[in-house]
Amino acid sequence: MLSGKMVREPNMHRWVRLIVAGMSVLLTSSHTVSQDIEIEDLQRNIDIFSNILEEVLELDQGSGLFGLTLAGIDNNYLLGQGVVFEIRTPLANRRNRINLASLNSAMQSLQIRTNSFVSTRTAALSADSDLLSPLTLMLDQANSYYLDMMEKLVNFDYSFIISSAIQQALDSSRSLRSLDGIDEEEYELLRNEIEIMRISMNNNLGELQEIEQEIRRANSDAALASENSSERESDIGPRVDGLLTNIESLRERVVTKAEELKERNEAAKLEYMQRWERDLIDFESDLYIALCDYGSSLRELPENENISIILIGLGEESTQSTRRTNKVHIISKASVLRCQRGEIDSLILQQRSAKYSY
Repeated sequence: MLSGKMVREPNMHRWVRLIVAGMSVLLTSSHTVSQDIEIEDLQRNIDIFSNILEEVLELDQGSGLFGLTLAGIDNNYLLGQGVVFEIRTPLANRRNRINLASLNSAMQSLQIRTNSFVSTRTAALSADSDLLSPLTLMLDQANSYYLDMMEKLVNFDYSFIISSAIQQALDSSRSLRSLDGIDEEEYELLRNEIEIMRISMNNNLGELQEIEQEIRRANSDAALASENSSERESDIGPRVDGLLTNIESLRERVVTKAEELKERNEAAKLEYMQRWERDLIDFESDLYIALCDYGSSLRELPENENISIILIGLGEESTQSTRRTNKVHIISKASVLRCQRGEIDSLILQQRSAKYSY
């Protein structure tokens, strides 16, 4: 009898353990399924709120190529922490225009170009030993006039100044157009005006080179130079003087135009930046108003978690880095509910949020 009781008790204990284990599995499975259902409901809430934000903040308007836009919102949920929204806005692209305009200005200041026209002429003159040899010139007085002309041409050179000013004018006009400082019609007029200046410069430089070649040929034939000296001098002198006068006039016009466009570009850049900063302030204000008005759609989000918003490319700029930064806003769900109940307004909600750039 005793032995039979001892045999039955272990079997009973084993069944109890199996039942308890089975109930534990069922409870765990039920909790997991419940949690999955809650997160699935929360994700639907998050997607709805994303769509609301896109509409309220006007991020759903096609404005790019073929009506496409790079603006939009991505979202993620971090268990125990909250929901994260990554927002891409046209403001980031507009900011890039300012950065490009600033880069162009810096490049214009640091740019050093080789004066190819002077280099070509200097090399050619160095190769002409008869023209540059003092002994030859002393022995052949007929060449003195041509030497004076040649020195005048060499010393009077504005090709580098003119070409640099033309490039600066073109860069400034492009920057003005990108900063909405001029419309397409004015941009085309400016481009045509600058192109006419460029053609005029090339024509003048081409004629200058032709005169140099004539002087070299005259110096290469001393007899010819002596025989027709007066005739050639009366022809070349006025041509050189007239040509140099034209180049000087062109230089003044080009430099004046370049300086004018540079000043306009700096003013447009400042105005554009100020307008962009105002638009960013308005955008963030609209964002917090939307949080107050529509934050209730995130009803499945636990009250002790946060709503984190990352504004792509809109972070504070750093003098230590040229990398484009993002701006983060972190708002507690509890504060959003208080704003919705009217206990605080959107401005106070914005002031109480945590913000940083990275």
